[in-house]
Amino acid sequence: MSTALLASKVVVREEPPAIPSVAPVNSGVCCMIGVAERGPIADRTLVTSFAEYVREFGGFTANADLAMGAYLFFLAGGSFLWVTRTCHFTDLTNRASYTATKGSVTRQTAGTAASPGIVTGTGIAPFVLANASHLDIAVDGAGAVPCAVTAAPATLTDTVSYPMAPLSGGETLYITVAGAAGGEEQPVVAAGGETTALEIAALFAAQVKGISAVVDGGGQVELSTDVEGSDAGVQITTPGTLNAILGFPTSLASGTGNVGNRFAITAAEIEAIVEAALPAVDAVELISGAMSFATVATGSTHSIQIAAPGPGGSSPDFIVQLGLDSLLHTGADATPENTLIITGKTPGAYTDAITTVVSAASSGVAAEFNLSILVNGVTAEVFPNLTMGNGVTGDYTQANYVETVVNDVNSGSRLVAVTDQLLAYVAASKRPADGTSAALSGGGDGLVGLVDADYLGNAAGPTGLHCLTAVTDGRILCAPGQYSNAVLSGLMDYAAITRGGSMFCVLDCPPGYTKAQMVAWMASASLTERSEYAALYWPRVRVANPSSAVFGSDSAITVPNAGLIAGKYAANDARSGGTYESPAGLRDGWGVIAGVLGVEPDPGGASYHPVEDETTRDVVYPLRINPITRLSNSGWFVDGGRTLLSTGSFPNVAERRGVIAIEGALKVALQQFRHRNNTPDLRRSIHKMIDAYLRGEMNVGAFRSTDPATAYFVDVSDALNPPSEQFAGRLNIRVGLATNKPAEFIILTITQDVRGLAAELA
Repeated sequence: MSTALLASKVVVREEPPAIPSVAPVNSGVCCMIGVAERGPIADRTLVTSFAEYVREFGGFTANADLAMGAYLFFLAGGSFLWVTRTCHFTDLTNRASYTATKGSVTRQTAGTAASPGIVTGTGIAPFVLANASHLDIAVDGAGAVPCAVTAAPATLTDTVSYPMAPLSGGETLYITVAGAAGGEEQPVVAAGGETTALEIAALFAAQVKGISAVVDGGGQVELSTDVEGSDAGVQITTPGTLNAILGFPTSLASGTGNVGNRFAITAAEIEAIVEAALPAVDAVELISGAMSFATVATGSTHSIQIAAPGPGGSSPDFIVQLGLDSLLHTGADATPENTLIITGKTPGAYTDAITTVVSAASSGVAAEFNLSILVNGVTAEVFPNLTMGNGVTGDYTQANYVETVVNDVNSGSRLVAVTDQLLAYVAASKRPADGTSAALSGGGDGLVGLVDADYLGNAAGPTGLHCLTAVTDGRILCAPGQYSNAVLSGLMDYAAITRGGSMFCVLDCPPGYTKAQMVAWMASASLTERSEYAALYWPRVRVANPSSAVFGSDSAITVPNAGLIAGKYAANDARSGGTYESPAGLRDGWGVIAGVLGVEPDPGGASYHPVEDETTRDVVYPLRINPITRLSNSGWFVDGGRTLLSTGSFPNVAERRGVIAIEGALKVALQQFRHRNNTPDLRRSIHKMIDAYLRGEMNVGAFRSTDPATAYFVDVSDALNPPSEQFAGRLNIRVGLATNKPAEFIILTITQDVRGLAAELA
């Protein structure tokens, strides 16, 4: 902003930095897919702790590896985890086609009152009905009684004899029309020469809004309001020179009828019309704006029926506008009624462990109640002083209305959702009966028919992995416990192709495999030299048993590695330069995995796993399987940092993940230059920005050298951007990175020191 330099002053200005900055990306954001106890299906949810995961997706179950993967991720030091729950889908292009089901239970009233016969419409007020349109209602089998709308406009009729002497022009009167015209005075000015009633009618029709002007049967000009009903009104408020000739009455003429305006009839007006004609009927406007008609008397001997449209029946426009049916609706005797359906908040078999208890409200109000939610008999949630509505005006907006409280996104239940079954007829007394416990049933995890395709999904759904496409900052990908050829191949293709190489996969190996079986499996699964966007770790590890109720009484259990390794990646990334350090080895803890008590038992029955022998690692490591082992009494650590492709540009985990982080940061930073003129100045600015960013990454160990000349290069030159490229709308940037190579093999050569003997002989 410019400041006028008028009086003497000190002016402070801020300038943007000469070199745009590149913000680093969080390379430790992990995405996981799998089966969970509960939670949203075919969606993605961010959790930042295992406790938060449990709140959203439930805890450990025998067949839910996702919970274990999340537990291990946070155990190893991860912080940001995006979770997608899957199950079997009948149509992968339709995310709503999942086969998991919600358990439910229907709570009933105590049966202290009978119910009326009731018919409910679907039309929403205001309504548009013709004058004399009628709704014919039969109560308790008697003849139908018409409930008619009456509405007539306000009218004025002149008294002059036609033809009259020609008007000379300029004669004036002022007229006020109530209703649509807003009650403002409107002038009528003669043009001159008018002599007939038709000419006078045309004069008013052309100059006055909100009325129609016609010649009546007696040859007089009649003015009628467009509004029909008691709200209508018309008056000559200033007679002037024109009304002295025409002779319209100057008193207010009002419309008539039992509605204010038949073109906008309110629900309250319908209520008054029906209840005046039929005192035995209670007409109610619902919260939706629709109408409900019920017998005042209750019980199975009372009924209500709307006469069908046609001769001797209701007017068709009444039926259509209110959206009513012509069926017989009979009341019910004093028996328990379905009043509240309680379902699982999300699908899953977990719902069948839920019971619900209704008790008297702690507030002491008879129409209110407490709702308790129990899991396996233990109280998990309590919602006090709930109501089913106020029972008078159809007001469901109270703060303690059962749906408002229990279904609240933030403070409501994590386990269930409720649906009020009595919205059609308001009755606060129709709350669930006290003192009974009812269990939900019918819940299912949707695991019957679960196949690899349900993990991979379809972009059209989106389902499976494609639910994670919207998580643009996701950098680590895994499907804990899954090791089928199709799933592992799908993970790698999604990371490398669908996500354009912006993610890195941690793959799980099969349980209990020997080194020979691993070698054979690598070939059968086509994992040999498969992808530089994935790494595989073996064998599975043992951790402290987090749930004896699910996993038995053993103090330690064997678990898949993916979640643990992903958490180790994320924990390392949080350290300065950690993304560029190989997540392997003992030095400074880069490869040491917290919480690991051992590895899975040796399939051959040995007291220790063969992976602890160097000869075993000599077999698996050349296949780019990263062993998890220990040396003597050291902690368990990752003894390898290879991707599954030796011929790629960046064949090691730290290289590939470091480049992913650099590419991600540059991609975001370069967005600001789109659509700018492709000039030498722009290219110089880009060069400076990238150079400054890479220099900073170099200083935290990203490259093999600390000399910018040998650590990296940035080319945004004219040679790379000739006029042909500029005319094509392209700006080309070439970046070369001298990434670090881990010291996988340390070669120590020892020889006899003969320097003293050689000196003596010399």
